[in-house]
Amino acid sequence: MIRFVILLALAVPFPSAFAFQSPPDAITEARTALSAASYAKAAELYSAVIAKEPANAQAYYGVVRALLGARRAAEAYPYAEQALQRCPQTVEAEDAAGLAMFRKGDLASAETHFRAALKLHVNDPNALLGMASIYSVVSKNKTARTFAMKAYGQDPNDPQLMLARANTLKGPEHIQALQRVLALLDPSSEDAKDLAAHISLDQATAGRELRRLATPYQAAQVKLFRIMDGPGKWRGVGLRVQFNQKQTVRLLLDTGASGISLAPKVAEKAGLQVLGGEGRDAKGIGDDKAGIAFEYLAAEVRIGDVAFADYPVAVFRGAQSPDTDGLIGADVFRRFIVGIDLPGLELSLEQRPGEAAESPDEPVDSSDAMPPGFVRVYRFGNHLALPTSVNGDRAMIFLVDTGSSANLIDAATARQSSFLYNDGRTVVKGVQGGVSDVSRARRISLVFAGFRQDNPDVIAINLEKMSNDFGVGFSGILGMPVLGQMKLTIDYREGRIRMEPRPVPLH
Repeated sequence: MIRFVILLALAVPFPSAFAFQSPPDAITEARTALSAASYAKAAELYSAVIAKEPANAQAYYGVVRALLGARRAAEAYPYAEQALQRCPQTVEAEDAAGLAMFRKGDLASAETHFRAALKLHVNDPNALLGMASIYSVVSKNKTARTFAMKAYGQDPNDPQLMLARANTLKGPEHIQALQRVLALLDPSSEDAKDLAAHISLDQATAGRELRRLATPYQAAQVKLFRIMDGPGKWRGVGLRVQFNQKQTVRLLLDTGASGISLAPKVAEKAGLQVLGGEGRDAKGIGDDKAGIAFEYLAAEVRIGDVAFADYPVAVFRGAQSPDTDGLIGADVFRRFIVGIDLPGLELSLEQRPGEAAESPDEPVDSSDAMPPGFVRVYRFGNHLALPTSVNGDRAMIFLVDTGSSANLIDAATARQSSFLYNDGRTVVKGVQGGVSDVSRARRISLVFAGFRQDNPDVIAINLEKMSNDFGVGFSGILGMPVLGQMKLTIDYREGRIRMEPRPVPLH
């Protein structure tokens, strides 16, 4: 969930070459900590094994996975490289490299390593799960589930795979499966807290079909309005949304967000039902500590002629800005083919050809055929990203974000192909407050989806925290300076997007 309030918005040494036999239970202890999501402890235990056994392939895979779980990616990458050098032609080394490449955002290399692992061991659960993650990104969701369930069949006691299976179940069976996973996790871990919040929501809404389309499945058009950030500065576009037939609010339409988010006072006025639970961290751009988002439920959410019933709403203070009452992700309309004409200020919703009034419950694979003008878009959950080349380098991952009033580039990425200089006047803020270290990268050329945009400079900040939140490396954000000139047509199910230039009104 990314938004900007004001915008113009250890290397690991090689271990000793002398190998010693670790105590028989050293790997077991480390694996237990990893399974419990005690990532820092697991990383320490695995690294101790490597110090004694420099060619222990299991330990390399474990330490990479643990360090990534602990959000210490920079420490994980050297271990992944060492694994390939010290333990060549081993499943674990290939798995470790696959995890590292995925986190770096190099999805092609990640897939190569996972496939290499499967050539060594056709039923390796870690490589199978890695392939599931690759297929999920390109909206091959049926194939992704097949890989994940095959991985679960090989290692049904791994909490990560147990969770994948639980998410294929429904009703009480789903909740019970989640509870079995929760019982295996360290209660103080972030994984356990997020899972507990998930279970709390499922229990509070048991028996209800959430996010149900309450109006006929048919085409609709909704007017958008401009949101300005001072005179002449276009912040983004908004929607007027009515809750429970009583409270109409202004929400920022944000392709970089997911679902609906409101400020606490707005949720109270709208009469939303509090679902309880401990809440989850509301993460986004900014250096402040993450606020807590609590789950509420709206009996009805109406946007123009389209209404949804029993819609969960995240409520936290950072959702509100001086000009809006919260955020609404374009994924709210994902049953439709979503058209966002930003210059023309219109949201259009079209029926997907051949789809019945009731949406299919089972996952489907996206088609390999691409209609004219469309390109493949990566999906991380309900967030959209495009392969983007910076100054002619290999394509990297950029978030597509109508909630960002500026294009942004990761500072480390920018240093590879541009000159950075400090910018002490530009203020970048998000749901976690301001960003303290803001720079600018000179002469940045961005190539994406068949378009090229040359920029005299681009705001550069550290996007490592955002990449940790997503579990994949983001090199930048395509914001309103690009998107504001276009009509976006998004097909969430098929994982594709069409970007059409439109004339921008002068007023």
